[in-house]
Amino acid sequence: MHSTDPILTYLQVTAHTRPFLFACYEKIDHSRAEHHSYNNAERFIHGLTLGNDYWSTALHTPLSVKPLLFYYGMNHYIKSCLLTVDPGYPATAKVLAHGLSTRKRKKQHYRFLEDDVRIQPHGLFPHAASHLFGFSAQKDKVSMNELLRPLPPMEELFKLKNSPPLEGGEKWPELLSYFAVLYNLSMLVRYEGEWWGEMEQMKDREDYAFIVHFLDSASVQIPKIFSSWLKDQFTSLS
Repeated sequence: MHSTDPILTYLQVTAHTRPFLFACYEKIDHSRAEHHSYNNAERFIHGLTLGNDYWSTALHTPLSVKPLLFYYGMNHYIKSCLLTVDPGYPATAKVLAHGLSTRKRKKQHYRFLEDDVRIQPHGLFPHAASHLFGFSAQKDKVSMNELLRPLPPMEELFKLKNSPPLEGGEKWPELLSYFAVLYNLSMLVRYEGEWWGEMEQMKDREDYAFIVHFLDSASVQIPKIFSSWLKDQFTSLS
């Protein structure tokens, strides 16, 4: 996110944040709207600020750690957004987990596009999916190919690959697709250092082109999506 976005500049001032959150909570008929708007204002601002810090750092950091910074920046943005619709967040420790998981040991001839993530019953991902988008995945496992293919910035790359059309019509909200792919990339950075380092240095794998293009598009698209989501929340209160 960029400080030049009017909605973000506006909402990072406590005097503006509290009335905004109060209106959000009144909209859902919460009985303690005033209490929660007062208590959550600083947390909301802190989440946006940390998200910005992670994001701006990621934009100027090497590929070797970029996914990790983007992923944690996105975590903070999501948590701020959740405070607009779930004033008691986090109600339990269960929602603090990632809410996604990957294979602990990769196959010998690992291919990123063929890898998948599993959706857990509890954690940030399912909580955000439900509260921000009213979304529930139809299956508990989804591949990187399924997540990346519907993203508009990735269309051209998949055309060059001559990929066959995806079967079925399960299309995720764009923000959730970015979240799940970044989660998987952050796990590769953390736990598959040898594969990641070789991929980055050799640049001779198809995975390299898709990962770099995804990260380039994510750096622009994700802040836009968050800003748009917050603007929709704000304008809906008018």
